[in-house]
Amino acid sequence: MKILACDTSNRACSVCLWEDGHVIDTRFRNDGLTHSQTFMPQMHDLMAENQRKYEDLDILACTVGPGSFTGIRIGVAAVKTMALVLRKPAVPVSSLAAMAWPLREEDALVVPMIDCRNHRAFAGGFYKGEPVISERAEDAGEIRKACLDFLEEKLPGRKILLVGSGAKLFLEESAAAAEYREGYDEILPESVAGVAENTAGMESIDDLLLKYPAAGLMPVYLGKTQAERNAKAQGKETKDVPIRYYSTDEEK
Repeated sequence: MKILACDTSNRACSVCLWEDGHVIDTRFRNDGLTHSQTFMPQMHDLMAENQRKYEDLDILACTVGPGSFTGIRIGVAAVKTMALVLRKPAVPVSSLAAMAWPLREEDALVVPMIDCRNHRAFAGGFYKGEPVISERAEDAGEIRKACLDFLEEKLPGRKILLVGSGAKLFLEESAAAAEYREGYDEILPESVAGVAENTAGMESIDDLLLKYPAAGLMPVYLGKTQAERNAKAQGKETKDVPIRYYSTDEEK
């Protein structure tokens, strides 16, 4: 299966060309330039240098969140447009799932955390690459409690492996069962491709096109924007927008 996978959900901007379980080539930038400047040029450079045609791809994949609201929209908009033109499946990938993917062989609860300010983090729990604790945007203390409770009930004796910029919030209080795993804070484009291929499984491209049509690719946010929360606190009315939220708690 030939996959073009990308991530624009945080500071880094990256893209991967992947075929049948193997990385062909990648591009990765984290130099402070905006994704609107770097994303499409590095994608085109990747395809050109590897002498690949977009028409020959089987699926397109990108991270849909959580992360930077603007960054997510850039990747989703670009991939959706290309998938529509090419008539290819557009597979959404959770940023947290991609972050946890390199540690899928560990016999531990892998908890990727992205700091989203105010002592809150985007977080989820994964075991052997599969989601076991629902993704959320919560206070770090609530995330810690959810993970420790799950560990005690479902994975006694195992450890929690923390990755991401929000890990430090988890470790502010003593948690003997938890440790921070260095070197896994970035979302690698090959991880996005791996998750996408795992999601696609053995389904035919025609079936994937029905299941993951380009028009269905949308940002998936874990919580309200700061502007929305401020507006609510001030009693201002806000318009409903066609964005799916993982959390239905209006305080989040």
